[in-house]
Amino acid sequence: MIKKTLVLICASFCVTALSLSASYAEQKKKLDSNEVITEYGKIATGLALEERCLLLSPAETREYYWHQYLLDFSLSKIFTGSPVLTMVRGTAQQTSQDERFKCDQESRDFIHRSLQKARDLNLELTGKTFELNVSDRAFDEQRLAIIATAAGTNSVCAHLLPQYEEQLRVGYEALNGAMKMRYPGNPDTSHIDASYTEAANQEKTSCGKQTNQQVLQGWQLTRLLMQQFRLAFATKNP
Repeated sequence: MIKKTLVLICASFCVTALSLSASYAEQKKKLDSNEVITEYGKIATGLALEERCLLLSPAETREYYWHQYLLDFSLSKIFTGSPVLTMVRGTAQQTSQDERFKCDQESRDFIHRSLQKARDLNLELTGKTFELNVSDRAFDEQRLAIIATAAGTNSVCAHLLPQYEEQLRVGYEALNGAMKMRYPGNPDTSHIDASYTEAANQEKTSCGKQTNQQVLQGWQLTRLLMQQFRLAFATKNP
């Protein structure tokens, strides 16, 4: 059932995918655009289904997010100026929510196959492979540093409304603690704290459109990482 539904993903977008950038055409290994979009659609659907069902191990989920990020970055350069990736992700999200798809063994098998497709396509596009507790740790540290900078900047500029400021601040603290628990050897996150301190010590005169965008992106990333770390903001009693 899942396999039949996913055929529709390519049917809607393969025509759009035929317009490739010059940089893509110059690659030594030329990939068929329709095939790439078809595979990407299955990968995106598998991850969306995993977020709904939570059938993978935590380590496999971390790997999946890492592959998805690299694929998004690589393919955005290939399909320059085309909304095809956004459209495929939207369709994949809708497909994963279909009530016909149960969080059962069939779903588990599909997710595992989709993760393997992500490994294969990422290797073909970037030549990179995932190393547990190395690749994912660098990825998490990079994103947490962005959040730390946003939190420090907002402490000076106060761009966010109070409820969103609280999410950014509390989320940063929760994610920082989760990082230390997630990786062996209690990793040193002092460089991430330094990003916060540096941002918090900037002059108020630096606040403006750029810092507002920086803070907003950090808040959005905080909400995303809280979901990916399987954390939740506390619910306040009325």
